Amino acid sequence: MGSYRVSNYSFVLFILFLGSFASSFSSSLHPLVFNSKVEHLNHTAISEFRVLNRRFLGDCPNPSPYLKISTNSSASGLGDEEYVSVNVSGVLRPSKDDWVAMISPSHSDMSSCLANGILYAQTGDFEKLPLLCHYPVKAAYMSNDPDYLSCKKKECKKYQNGRCVVSTCGGSLSFHVINIRTDIEFVLFSGGFVAPCILKKSNPLKFTNPNKPLYGHISSIDSTGTSMRVTWVSGHKEPQQVQYGNGKKQTSGVTTFSQHDMKSSALPSPAKDFGWHDPGFIHTAVMRGLKPSSSFSYRYGSDSVGWSDQIQFRTPPAGGSDELKFLAFGDMGKAPRDSSTMHYIQPGSLSVIQAVANEINSGNVDSIFHIGDISYATGFLVEWDLFLQQISPVASRVSYMTAIGNHERYALLLLPIH
Repeated sequence: MGSYRVSNYSFVLFILFLGSFASSFSSSLHPLVFNSKVEHLNHTAISEFRVLNRRFLGDCPNPSPYLKISTNSSASGLGDEEYVSVNVSGVLRPSKDDWVAMISPSHSDMSSCLANGILYAQTGDFEKLPLLCHYPVKAAYMSNDPDYLSCKKKECKKYQNGRCVVSTCGGSLSFHVINIRTDIEFVLFSGGFVAPCILKKSNPLKFTNPNKPLYGHISSIDSTGTSMRVTWVSGHKEPQQVQYGNGKKQTSGVTTFSQHDMKSSALPSPAKDFGWHDPGFIHTAVMRGLKPSSSFSYRYGSDSVGWSDQIQFRTPPAGGSDELKFLAFGDMGKAPRDSSTMHYIQPGSLSVIQAVANEINSGNVDSIFHIGDISYATGFLVEWDLFLQQISPVASRVSYMTAIGNHERYALLLLPIH
């Protein structure tokens, strides 16, 4: 038997930890959260935004009659990835507590939520109904626009005797938006994340093609290097195809899951309630008849819903080869590509995925091993789309293998808050 040698081994490990809570925030949390030392460490009960869904939605006092919120989105709909400029105008008194949330689906509102008496130990506020049926995908304070609080974007709304007697302020935020299949809207709040109240909503925005096949990634199914599995997501349930090599093709198997399928326990997961987001349909097909350590191209989709770009990929060496070049890491997660906040962010993930892409472009990687703690979605399903979109440029080109960590486990001592 030939010797086995690993010529390139890179290991990236991120260790995330909490700072202490501010005393004012801690005192507002339910005792089950405040007194928790194990279950909630590094999970969801650590920031004001993460407990937003359990805050009482109050009425904003004396809202400006001039308020407007608009976007620069095309009338034909949102693309698969773009930056959307959200413009707020008509603000009489800009506040550091003004913020904008991206909501999906766009029809979510408190009036359609049923009374929910279940205790969510990872959310913090058990005394009120959810703010919205669906957790905001992301949010940003208007003060991220440096001209907002200083009112440099001033407009006169009322003149008297030739002079302006009522002027308003405005600002703009840029949101990185990817195709999550469901309509979105942008909502202007005041009161910060602690005492939120709605000021104004944008018109709903639709994706041009919510059925588009997206976020493909490949994985090995054995050690021969002759077959690769392709997995992607689409808003359409009918089988699609992967076309590869010299005219070969395979039809996808299709599956999905429902809100009812989400596990629960004595400490329920947000995935069963406000963290739920329609996952679309998961397609998978196996490319067979390949050669190890060889380059091929493929695309996935269908004529009816569209095709992915043509993607170049490389098969790994066959088992027993003298050399295997791979990257291994864990605890990567994901991060927004804008100034917004989400319920769980790993800022370093963006630089890591870029470094991985650079290695792949240099031909230095046969396989990737993501050895647990994958997306840190922790019960907020839309964040899986954000993660898959982030890794797709590398996971679609070389075998991307995963293992479960504590954040992917469901067990008595490792509850679904992970």
